[in-house]
Amino acid sequence: GGYIFESGKVPCCVDQRGADPVVENDSQGEYLFAVAELWRHTQDRALLERHWPKVQKVVAWMEALRQSERKPDADARFKGLMPPSISHEGYSDKPAYSYWDDFWALRGYKDAVQIAQALGHTTDAVRWAVSRDEFAADLAASVSATAEHFHLDHIAGAADRGDFDATSTTMALNPAQAAGLAPGLLRATFDRYWTEALARIEGRKAWVDYTPYALRTV
Repeated sequence: GGYIFESGKVPCCVDQRGADPVVENDSQGEYLFAVAELWRHTQDRALLERHWPKVQKVVAWMEALRQSERKPDADARFKGLMPPSISHEGYSDKPAYSYWDDFWALRGYKDAVQIAQALGHTTDAVRWAVSRDEFAADLAASVSATAEHFHLDHIAGAADRGDFDATSTTMALNPAQAAGLAPGLLRATFDRYWTEALARIEGRKAWVDYTPYALRTV
């Protein structure tokens, strides 16, 4: 937590120059998940107490990001999502409304609530649970609106691109456990991935790149 910015922004990485300020909106959720996961495995209350001041700042930063996209006239594809970023390496050409960021944010909200509950901060837990549920609803609505906009039968990788990226969409299942996503879109996403994987294995589809990310689909 020593490299988190005073604003609550979590750096995408840390190198010899210190915390990197590049905008990557998965970082907040990843930090909250890491803290909560450590606690779930160790039950180390002192660890939670040490991180609690940072947890509050990180949730506030994430909440500000969410609200910045929650304007009354916002397109349903983008309403309430994390703003565009390049955290997904495939979008390094131009920041995108990446669902990768949003699934991490959802996990972060869930874990922030658990952390607050574990420490007995009931008011924060209740307030963050409202944000968690509102964000989950906006995210599910966005996924469906994006599919409709681009005439897709699967979940897109990014709300503004309408692409196919099942290895990113795995985040919806684990660790985000995103309930409320259209079941048909979710099923079709991995049906297509399976079909394309078979085609590669059997030599019917040319391919070059392999990334370890593909293991998440297993």
